[in-house]
Amino acid sequence: MKALVLEEKGVLSLREIQTPSPREGEALIRVRAAGICGSDLPRIFGGQAYFYPLIPGHEFSGEVVEVGKKEDEGWIGKRVTVYPLIPCRNCKYCEVGQYELCDNYGYLGSRQNGGFAEFVVAPIENLIPLPSRVSWEEGALSEPGAVTLHALRRVHPEMGDKVAVFGLGPIGLLCGIWAKLGGARMLTGYDVDEQKFPLAHALGFDLALSPVGEKEEVDLAIEASGSSRALLDALGIVRKKGKVLLVGNQERDVTLKPQEIGMVLRRELTVVGTWNSDFSFLNSDWKRLLELEEREKVSLSPLISHRISLKEAPSFILEMQQKHFPYTKVIIEP
Repeated sequence: MKALVLEEKGVLSLREIQTPSPREGEALIRVRAAGICGSDLPRIFGGQAYFYPLIPGHEFSGEVVEVGKKEDEGWIGKRVTVYPLIPCRNCKYCEVGQYELCDNYGYLGSRQNGGFAEFVVAPIENLIPLPSRVSWEEGALSEPGAVTLHALRRVHPEMGDKVAVFGLGPIGLLCGIWAKLGGARMLTGYDVDEQKFPLAHALGFDLALSPVGEKEEVDLAIEASGSSRALLDALGIVRKKGKVLLVGNQERDVTLKPQEIGMVLRRELTVVGTWNSDFSFLNSDWKRLLELEEREKVSLSPLISHRISLKEAPSFILEMQQKHFPYTKVIIEP
């Protein structure tokens, strides 16, 4: 099969390699669409891979073509998306179905080979059937969709809340979509790049503004950029007893001054961290997301700015890293 192989830090190449074979409890999936996540860039160029060579890619959908166990043959031919976190199913968190908090998890695309290839192997237990109305591309965006839906469910926004989102990349935009769907009466997005504003408006943001200048007080502020400046802005914009949701990964050290810690304390702010998504049987963010898409309550397709082939991907991803052009969500179609 053809695959994008990360040979070493910053060296991504298209190679012909052996197609993997599924073991018992696994499925071989023909990848139909794979999304490039913001975390893939530091993994490829920042030396954040767990091993080399590695096939990245944790956002993907495809068709099951082979299984490792006869009892699982009913999956063959099914359209699926895949929960990329592979829980140990033995730790105390897995025992209660909180797989996203697993102490000893694996991960497709980082701790084992992922979906930037024509085929990928994944555990049967991690497969989610893709409804017929949901496209391959939208299926590939299920992972960021579920992660952001999980984030908003962590803070339980109330109908009529004023919400501000800092960072209008794919994660910030998705957070805004869920906030608006949940009844936000005023949704404001902040970003230093004004080229992102038209898409934000199209997705339901009432205002899209530069973070410079005065900001209106809100009930909920969402930090989705990974900027320390935006983190401080988020803390400063929230009303007393308001909520701050931390979604963005901070790439640099963050230092809070005593008065900034005092602001959290004296205003009794609720600061919530979030990571990954819920995949339990009764509380799955993935099932909720796919049901919303199937019923046409939400569409993730407007986030897609580019579609590329595996052959185009090495040079294209390098240009993404070097910020040669604006993009929102890039989909690889093997």
